[in-house]
Amino acid sequence: MRNKAIIIIFGLLWTSKLLGQVQNNVREVLSKKDFISFKNFADSLSSSEQKISCHSTVFRDITTDFKEGVFYITKSVPDSKNPAISSIYTFRVRVLVSDKTIIYYDLSEKRNKKIKKEWVPYYDTLDHYKNDSLYTLLRQSFFKSFDGELNETELFIDDLVYGQACGRIGEDPKEKMIIDNLVATKNKEELFKWIKSTSFEKQIYAVDGLFQLKENGTIYSTEELTIIKNVLNKKGTIFHCSGCFHSWTDVKRVTYKFKFE
Repeated sequence: MRNKAIIIIFGLLWTSKLLGQVQNNVREVLSKKDFISFKNFADSLSSSEQKISCHSTVFRDITTDFKEGVFYITKSVPDSKNPAISSIYTFRVRVLVSDKTIIYYDLSEKRNKKIKKEWVPYYDTLDHYKNDSLYTLLRQSFFKSFDGELNETELFIDDLVYGQACGRIGEDPKEKMIIDNLVATKNKEELFKWIKSTSFEKQIYAVDGLFQLKENGTIYSTEELTIIKNVLNKKGTIFHCSGCFHSWTDVKRVTYKFKFE
């Protein structure tokens, strides 16, 4: 029994050391507030020898001057007694970037908590940074671009899908069904509320709906066309579905068909 306890303690210490090294390396590069350094670090992380992988989901414009990004780092740790069995640990990095400068980051680790007899995943923050003055400029830039307030709760969302007839049964996402209803009722005002959303996918849904109205004769003001153009000029990835396929794709592969001129 004593030997078993020693093995368990040793295993926990070994795992803790490995994970601590990953955390410290990520903290160190983030502390520089240099996005190029972080991106190079993230690109070099994946190693079969160290059993670490890194990938991004969200990386796209919020406005022409600011971007958002979500990166996931996973570490596979073999069991100390049976190397054929491994535990997977996940860290998430969320960043806001202006030019090459990180103006905000949040480093967190995926954990689980029991809620009503079920284990529910959540992310526990390990490190956090925010440049208040540059964050204020982000808010101002967003308002200038879309005539709406930046909604922090809609930043970093990477599970909202844009598309139609998704999955094996060809079901439309709820956002698509809402947009279809707004188009059917010619509710241009509500569509413009959507286009002012901080969520990129919601903005694209709004552009989709406004394009359908335009094809049916709706005319937009110069100010309205400017907002639409500002959305269409954004670059980066969106979560897209087409039939059974769900993927992160370049937004231009979706928006190229929306012509307002």
